Amino acid sequence: MTHTISLTVNGSPGEITLDDPRVTLLDLLRERLGLTGAKKG
Repeated sequence: MTHTISLTVNGSPGEITLDDPRVTLLDLLRERLGLTGAKKG
């Protein structure tokens, strides 16, 4: 089952399709969008 998420990051709208519903927002930002400044904790 896939999920499509619409979000705006740093003023840029976008849509991302996820294959795994267990992906965290942090993982999405860092791995899919390349925003490595996002930190956990």
